[in-house]
Amino acid sequence: MSSKSAIASNILTRHLFTDLGEFSLDAHEHMLIKENTCMAVAKPGGGFLTLLRKPDFLRLWLAQLISQTIFNASNCAIMLLIEAITQSTTQLGLAIISFSLPAVLFGAPAGVLVDRMSKRKVLWSSNCLRGIVSLIFVLSLLFNHNALLPVYALSFIVSTICQFFAPAESATIPMLVNNEELMPALSLFNITIMISQALGFVVITPLALLFLPTFHLFGLTLDPFVQIYAATALLYLVCSGLILLIPNKSFAPHIQTPKDDDLTAQTIGAMGHIWQEMAQGWNFVRTNKPLFLAVVQLSFAGVIIFVISEIATPMVKDLLSLPANTMPIVFAPAGIGLIAGSLLMPQLVKRLGQYRTIHFGALGLTLATAIIPLLTLVVRLLAPQSWRGNPWLMIMVAVLMLAAGIALDFINIPSQTAIQELTPDKLKGRVLSLQIVLYSACSIPVLLFLGAASDLFGIDRVLYLLAGFHLAFGLWCIYFERKHKLTDRQQAAPVVTPLEHVVIHQEQEERV
Repeated sequence: MSSKSAIASNILTRHLFTDLGEFSLDAHEHMLIKENTCMAVAKPGGGFLTLLRKPDFLRLWLAQLISQTIFNASNCAIMLLIEAITQSTTQLGLAIISFSLPAVLFGAPAGVLVDRMSKRKVLWSSNCLRGIVSLIFVLSLLFNHNALLPVYALSFIVSTICQFFAPAESATIPMLVNNEELMPALSLFNITIMISQALGFVVITPLALLFLPTFHLFGLTLDPFVQIYAATALLYLVCSGLILLIPNKSFAPHIQTPKDDDLTAQTIGAMGHIWQEMAQGWNFVRTNKPLFLAVVQLSFAGVIIFVISEIATPMVKDLLSLPANTMPIVFAPAGIGLIAGSLLMPQLVKRLGQYRTIHFGALGLTLATAIIPLLTLVVRLLAPQSWRGNPWLMIMVAVLMLAAGIALDFINIPSQTAIQELTPDKLKGRVLSLQIVLYSACSIPVLLFLGAASDLFGIDRVLYLLAGFHLAFGLWCIYFERKHKLTDRQQAAPVVTPLEHVVIHQEQEERV
C-alpha cells in the first residue's frame, strides 16, 4: 500500500473507532486520503529521529512497540499451547473465533466510549488490565496446564480490551505531534506494527519455547509457556508505567471536547445511532456495485488471514512433519511477501488495473495453496525415508509461502484502495465499520468448518478445498464484474448519490 494510502487508512480507522457519530475529517486528513504514492517513509534528514527526540512521543512509541510485540508473542504461544494440548484444528479455530468475536460485538461501541473518555486513562488502564489478565492466566497454567477454558477466556478478554486500547492509541498520536510530523509519526507506527509481528511470531515465542528451561519452584512447574505469560504480564505493566510518565496535559485534544455534564447524555445518544448508521452504510454499499465488490474482496482477504492462522500449525506438524514450534519460521516468508507486495503494488496496479490485479491474486493463492500439498506428496514418494526436513522441500515451500503473501496483497491492497476512492468522506466511517463486522462475522463459520474438516479428513485435503475456494472466488469476481459491466474507469471520485443526500440530511437534522 502506498504511504499516504496507509496513513489515510489509519486516519479513517481512528475516526471510525473514536467517533461514529461524527465523520468529518480535517483538511490535512482529507488531503492524505485523496493522495496515493509509495510506501510510507519518513522524510530524510528528520522524520523518525526528530519524533523520537520528543519524550512524550518516545514513551508512547515504546509502549506500542512493547505491547504489540508481547501481544503477538502471546497469541503465537496460545496457538502452540492449544496444539500441544489438543492436536485439534477445530480447537485452534475456536481460539481464533474467541479473539475475533469481540470486534463484532464491541468494536463500534468501544470506539464511541473511547472518544468520550480520557485517552491517557484508557491507555494505562488497558495495559494494566491486560497485565492482570495475563497474570491470572499464569496462575491457571500453574494449577491446571491442560485446561482449555482459561485459554479461550484469555483470548476473548484481551481482545475485548484491545477494542478500547487501539482507538485510544490512534487518537493520541495527533495530540503529541504537529501537522508536519503527523505523516512520519503514522508511518513509524505502521512500521512498528510489522516489526512487532515479526518479533512476536518469528523470534520471541519460538526462541523462548526452544531455549527456556523447565524448572520447579515450591512444588510448581514453571515451563516455557508459564514463563512467557509471566513476562507478558510484567511487560504490560511496564507499558502502563510508560503511559503514566506522559503528562496529562500532553493528551489535550486539538478540538473542544464535551463537558463532563454532557458526557453521559452524548455517549448514550451516539450509542443509540450506531446500528442506524451501520444500516445506512449497508444500503449505500449494496446499491454501489463497485464498492460492494471491493468490500467483499477485502473481507475475503481478512477471512483468509484468519484461516492461515488456524491451519498454520497443522500444516507444519501434520503435512511437513516438523515440530509445532517451527510454525512461525516456516510462515515467515509469507510475512516477507506481504511487505514486498505492499512495495510493488502501486506500480503493478497502474499497469494491470485493479480488477486484473485481484484476478492474479486469486490465481496466485489458488496455485500456492494447491502446490504445497502436491509438492510434499511428490517428495515423500521420491524419498520416503529422508523427506522430513529435506532442504529442497523447505526452500520450495518457502518460495510458495512468499508467493502466497504477495498474492494476498494483490487482493487486499487494491480492494482497500477502491473502498477509499469509492466512498464519500461522510460515509467512510460506517462503510469501514461494516466491512470489519462483515469479515469478522463471516470468519466464524469458515473457521469452524475448516477446523472440523482438517480433523476429519486431514490438512492436505483442506488445502485442496481451500485452493478450490480461492479459484471460485476469482471466478465469481469475474462474473460479478461482467454482469454489472464494471471497469477500472469507475474508480474515479465518487458522486453524491440520492442515498447519500438522505444520510447527510439526517445527520444535519440530528446535529440541529
